[in-house]
Amino acid sequence: MTRHFEDLSVGDRFEVGSHTISRSEIVTFAEQFDPQPFHLDEGAAADSMFGELVASGLHTLCLSVRLFVTEFVGGMDVDNMGGIGMDEIRWHEPVRPGDTLSLRIEVAGKTPSESREDRGYVDFERTVFTEDGTAVLSFVSHNVVGRRSRSVDDEL
Repeated sequence: MTRHFEDLSVGDRFEVGSHTISRSEIVTFAEQFDPQPFHLDEGAAADSMFGELVASGLHTLCLSVRLFVTEFVGGMDVDNMGGIGMDEIRWHEPVRPGDTLSLRIEVAGKTPSESREDRGYVDFERTVFTEDGTAVLSFVSHNVVGRRSRSVDDEL
């Protein structure tokens, strides 16, 4: 059963997915998108403020989007029509090789569209955790979620 705008309530909370990040993933992402020494080289990372190789925060954000799309939108059949922005992005702790990440999603706000009856706007507070419960990333996403088709009775 597809979850529509009407099926989501402020305060609803969902725990979804997991992904264990490998050293090679961290380096491959960093080589292409964030080539800072502490993401690429264990020797340089040892001399950094992290003391060891860590994932790019952007990599962590991308992984969280992947979990949102595959495990929440796809896995829970949410009628997500797309996103319109993100706010309050915070990296709380570094992500290290071998960390297993999971995503918590909470419905923080809902507003029906005033101009298009087929959709509403949902604010999702998203938090990424490691397997020991440490929050490593949090942000609010603003998504467009489809509404149920209106019945003939609703229009009378």
